[in-house]
Amino acid sequence: METKGDHLIDVKQAVTSYAQSEKVKSGLIWICQMADQVAAMTGPGRQQGLILLQTLTHMVADESDLAGRITGDRRWHEIGQKMNMALVMIDSGVPQETAFHLTQALTRVTGIGGQAASVLRENGLF
Repeated sequence: METKGDHLIDVKQAVTSYAQSEKVKSGLIWICQMADQVAAMTGPGRQQGLILLQTLTHMVADESDLAGRITGDRRWHEIGQKMNMALVMIDSGVPQETAFHLTQALTRVTGIGGQAASVLRENGLF
């Protein structure tokens, strides 16, 4: 086991954290790309794009919530808070304003994945 700050990580938790971090990280990148595209749209296409963007963001937020429940790591809750702020921007019709919140979430997810990868490497599993 490894201790990082107040986070105690075993190999099983590291595997879960790494897998979830990769899923959430990919989702966050998709959301960022999609938000830029929707921001450039007009008319009915924009409204449909916003709905799709909301759906995708909720799906990725659910994965983040699941990771927090499975691992017990409170950092996933912080990621969820950042994604909720991005949803506020999407719901307000300004998807271009999500980048700040999504970047913060992405930074946190990358940190969790990196820490998990270190534990896996130390145990010869990566």
